[in-house]
Amino acid sequence: MSEHVHITRSPQHEGIAIITIDRPPRNAMSLQAHRELLAAVRQTHDDLAVQCVIITGAGDKSFVAGGDLNEHVQLDAQSAQVRTAVIRDVFTAVRRHRVPVIAAVNGYALGGGLALMASCDMVVASDNARFSLPEVKVGVMGGTRHLRRIVPDKVVRMMAFTGKMVDAHYFHALGVIHEVVPLAELMPAATRLALEICEHSPQCIELMKETLNLTEHMELDEGYHVECYATSIIKSTPQAQEAVRAVLEKRKPDFKNAAR
Repeated sequence: MSEHVHITRSPQHEGIAIITIDRPPRNAMSLQAHRELLAAVRQTHDDLAVQCVIITGAGDKSFVAGGDLNEHVQLDAQSAQVRTAVIRDVFTAVRRHRVPVIAAVNGYALGGGLALMASCDMVVASDNARFSLPEVKVGVMGGTRHLRRIVPDKVVRMMAFTGKMVDAHYFHALGVIHEVVPLAELMPAATRLALEICEHSPQCIELMKETLNLTEHMELDEGYHVECYATSIIKSTPQAQEAVRAVLEKRKPDFKNAAR
């Protein structure tokens, strides 16, 4: 039984899984909480009924406020390696998830919380969201490489060297955040984005995510070559054929009854 991380299904669509991190008061992550989050991400990955995942924090103050400093005080080199190995596995599992993952950021996303957000495919944030890399203040490293995937290097260096906090509108201007909304509208906004994804062929969405991950660091020619192979793969599936028929016939596609 998970103590700090819970999986629910959206009432708007059975294919939307919501992973909620709930470790009061600010969702600072213990090693156990990280292990529970890893298990939840893997569980939704293995559930073929899941078409999209939303990760959020419980309450109105914090998405993830980094690691639990009470545990940091007790770390030595060996225990730090054990802890960081689990955290790396969490971010990798999110990034390599079978389906798109949306971060619904409610409040603070600090350190590891910022890296978790950066590992997701898309981000929706409340207007009280705040972001920082405070590692330099507490004698640890980490998070910068994940952030560098989504913001300019000079921004990463400023945040890493100063620990300065920035707000959701700052990241929205950089294209990191898809939408900034009042806190009460955060989950509805994330759900709307998830519903848009669920309108499409699950097979196509899964292959699209895999292709995006594979080509992220490739040169143009090699990356487009992979995309072309992915096109040849998806075109042989009944869901892709149903998508084309639906467009030609000006109707909504019926992917459930198309052979999977």
